[in-house]
This record gives sequence, C-alpha cells and structure tokens, in this order.
Amino acid sequence: MATTPAPLPTPSRTVLTVKQLAAQQPGLTEGGIRWDLFNRDHNGLVESGAIMRRGRKILIDPDLYLDWLKENRERAA
Repeated sequence: MATTPAPLPTPSRTVLTVKQLAAQQPGLTEGGIRWDLFNRDHNGLVESGAIMRRGRKILIDPDLYLDWLKENRERAA
C-alpha cells in the first residue's frame, strides 16, 4: 500500500526592519517608509497586514508592504 507523501512546508514569511527594507529596495527611503508608518492609521497600511509590532519594534512584511504601495499608487493615479 502506497503512502501519501507529507505536504511540503510553506516558506516562512520574511519580516524586515525599516532599515533592512530600505536597503533591500533601493527605490524606497527610510524616511518614506517611516512616513507611511507614521500615517498608518489613515493610509490603510494597518489593514494591509504588512506591519507587525514586537514590543516597540516595528517589523514589515516586504511582500505585503509592496502590494500596499502598488495599490496606493494606482489609487492616486
């Protein structure tokens, strides 16, 4: 009797600090990311799920942040 192989684990999500995200994405600046974070209650960033808090540290899911950024760009156009 053949056994079904176990499903492959899903890749874990990467989270970055503001500095790490700015270094990873040359088109973004720390100041611009911090502005988005400062205004997160009004710009929809909270609802995007892109930011997480661990104590005082803010961590950003780069994939969700870039999706949010693209969606806002299209809305502003």
